[in-house]
Amino acid sequence: MNWLFPLYLAGAAAIIAPILLHLRRRPPQDRVEFSSLLFLDAQTPVPVSKRRLENWLLLLVRCLALILLALMFSRPFIQSESTAAASPNIATLILLDRSASMRRADLWKQAIAEAEKQLKAAKLTDRIALAVFDRELTTVWSFEEDRNTPANRLTAIQTRLAALTPTWNATQLDRALIAAVPSFDSSTTSLKKRIHLISDLQEGTKLDALRTIAWPAELTLSIHRLDSATNDNLSIALAAREDDRSADALVRIRLSNTRDSALRDFNLAWKDAPKSDAITAQIPPGASRILTAPPNSTNATTLTLAGDTHDFDNRIFIAPPQPRTVRIHFLGKDATRDEASAPLYYLARALQSTATLAPVLTADEKLPAQPADILFIVGSAPADGLRDYIERGGFLVTVPSDATLLKTLTGLDLTVTADTSDEYRMLADVKTEHPLLKPFADPKLRDFTKLRFWKHRHIEIKTANPSLETLATFDNGHPAILSARIGKGTLIVLASGWHPGDSQFALSTKFVPLLYGWLAAAGFSHDPAATLLVGDSLPLDASQAHTITDPENKTLSLKPGETFTSAQIGLHKAQSTSLTQTFAINLPPDEGRVLPLEPQKLAEYGINLSTASDTGAASETTDQRLTATDTEQRQNLWWWFLVTLLAVLLLETAIAGRLKWSAQSPVRRSATPETSA
Repeated sequence: MNWLFPLYLAGAAAIIAPILLHLRRRPPQDRVEFSSLLFLDAQTPVPVSKRRLENWLLLLVRCLALILLALMFSRPFIQSESTAAASPNIATLILLDRSASMRRADLWKQAIAEAEKQLKAAKLTDRIALAVFDRELTTVWSFEEDRNTPANRLTAIQTRLAALTPTWNATQLDRALIAAVPSFDSSTTSLKKRIHLISDLQEGTKLDALRTIAWPAELTLSIHRLDSATNDNLSIALAAREDDRSADALVRIRLSNTRDSALRDFNLAWKDAPKSDAITAQIPPGASRILTAPPNSTNATTLTLAGDTHDFDNRIFIAPPQPRTVRIHFLGKDATRDEASAPLYYLARALQSTATLAPVLTADEKLPAQPADILFIVGSAPADGLRDYIERGGFLVTVPSDATLLKTLTGLDLTVTADTSDEYRMLADVKTEHPLLKPFADPKLRDFTKLRFWKHRHIEIKTANPSLETLATFDNGHPAILSARIGKGTLIVLASGWHPGDSQFALSTKFVPLLYGWLAAAGFSHDPAATLLVGDSLPLDASQAHTITDPENKTLSLKPGETFTSAQIGLHKAQSTSLTQTFAINLPPDEGRVLPLEPQKLAEYGINLSTASDTGAASETTDQRLTATDTEQRQNLWWWFLVTLLAVLLLETAIAGRLKWSAQSPVRRSATPETSA
């Protein structure tokens, strides 16, 4: 039997009162004088030490009444073995933060110690699971594993915890909590469910996704917030980089200081740069500034910030300039490169190097020994090897003078004739949504009214074939631009040339965007490389195999189509058969926002929070008390104690009355003869 309020059992000690009262003998208060006793001597009172208990039955009944009263107020209940084994059991998920912000000071050691504390506080009959999170949730010890081997739980989990370290990923608590809810499997259905969140709970964590779910009412969240000795922190993030091929391209960074920080002074410099190149200044607490990085005289790739004790967010990595080489061949005389009326003249001046592309334009009347990435043909040309070039993935742009080349490449029955009209033509319909005309999707570049085409060829396809698609037409209805996919390659047919002898195209603002749009369609995008953060996938060519080398010089081989997600900051090198690229991976900027959130912030998203911040043993005691209260209210054993108590009190009254009547009977019998006499 168990007791809801066992302290009331101490009230049973009150039985000492009737015992003492029974030991105490007082002289009779009612005195009756008898004449025959006047000449007798008074008897000496019996000493206390020689007194004996009389009326044992009455004493026992009175003691029993007091004991029953104490038992009734203690609220007894009977706990069966099944109830005792199941009711206090809890299914607990320990959720451990291992994001980049946990690299500060000794936060990770605190986290491991807190996790082990929760493990040791759990009973063997409890169910325990452990998971770590940053951008995603990773299970370390599942409920199923715990159900199969509960006896080895502590040793096994401690071994796995020892192998864990903080990552460089961002803190996405919303994803972790959403993924944690389904981790409570069918074996935990009848148990109380709770999550112990162990985290620094920094304000840079993501919470927005919590609005998309309804938090289970039976699941509680206990927050164990880890606090650093100081939250003073300076952080930097890449704001912008000038689109320039040079090593000293302008780099802008965002510098931030935490609120209420005691720090102001900072030093910004490139790694291994001379002190004279560094920037030394101040930034007020709570401020954020955009600064230009100091001169990079050593061609360094790492920009460092000094001035605080938490250096996990004090570095920015900048990939060195690495424009891709694009081999472009013009099938014609190289001598026309400097002739203002020749097509090659305008190609040579339009195809300039950018931060990401380095076009190499060659010209010859023969095909190059090494296949070009893009091939331009104006006029007639021998078709030998061209179809094979396109089928293997080549990119061919041609302005045909007759149908011979087109028939060989496409296999279609078509004719190419010169338009003899003296009127100029304009573009009437342009499919700007097509990938080959992607630059013109910008509304600023859609105006073609200033383009004049003096000469053009009428390309007529005798048999309609969807393989040759019309991308643009003239105002007379004739095709202006056609395209076709041949094998793995692309064929573009222009009905008019871009040089002044045919049109105004090369002199317009449309020519350069169109050329670089074709380069992008051929797999050579001129867009600046995106700023990559930890957790982003490297932009690799899916058609090729790659070898990835991380900042620690560890290598990983990828098959065609496989992706690589960066897991650490620094420079990553990706090498394929045709290209070697270097990618700079930086820390997510929000990880530098290290000021702690108030736990109540999570309650705004509907999460059921525990009332205490540290609810290890306290929560278990509360759960047991709630279970015991529920059991006691269902059984109501105190009612039977009350009924028994009333019966005992009636018995005590009867016994006491009988004893009193027995004590008075001799007096009455002796008084009767005297009165009659």
